[in-house]
Amino acid sequence: MTDAVFSMDGDVADVAALLALCERFDALLLLDDSHGFGILGPQGRGVLAEAGLGGRQASPRVLYMASLGKAAGGAGGFVAGSDVLIEWLLQKTRSYIFATAAPALLARALQAGLDQIERGSALRARLQERIAQLQDGVARVLRGSHWRLGSSRTAIQPLLIGANDEALAVMEGLRERGIWVPAIRPPTVPEGTARLRIALSAAHTPADIDRLISALAELAPATNPHTHHPKAFA
Repeated sequence: MTDAVFSMDGDVADVAALLALCERFDALLLLDDSHGFGILGPQGRGVLAEAGLGGRQASPRVLYMASLGKAAGGAGGFVAGSDVLIEWLLQKTRSYIFATAAPALLARALQAGLDQIERGSALRARLQERIAQLQDGVARVLRGSHWRLGSSRTAIQPLLIGANDEALAVMEGLRERGIWVPAIRPPTVPEGTARLRIALSAAHTPADIDRLISALAELAPATNPHTHHPKAFA
């Protein structure tokens, strides 16, 4: 059981290696691709398709699930797998058996979202441009700082700060500048790795990214982290 794109670091699971382990040990692979579906892979079909393991040729060992509330722009989620696995879920998932069906309006909205994903190559290319712009700019302004931007190739760009109070202070400093980036702290992430979770989208403009980079440059600590005090962000 694994995320396909991990939600705090933006790193991508090696699904081919995981599936190989499942084949070796006669196991199933439950893959949650909520942050990859619509973004990664051909036509945004997700991490499984990106690894060449999706579509009608997908292994019957894989149970693939993803959110419909992120790239698809709706709500809820879906599960896909072999006929046997899906029938087992329909019969055994107690919370689903007596659930009210999704409204037709939501189904129609999701159909439009899926159509947009299928035709969204230009939007995905634009997102990759914004990711590259952010990574280049942050690397430039934070040179010598103890802050560190993760190496994610996805829309999730974690800026590791370290201390909880410092991460909160940076979040507040950005909020005062009209920019919302949440601070993520333990126990959601390991001790000492409090961070800003920057989530980009194709709707962000180059000017938006430049504004964020400039704000981070204003808030960045001195090279020696021991001389920095969180009040400097206020």
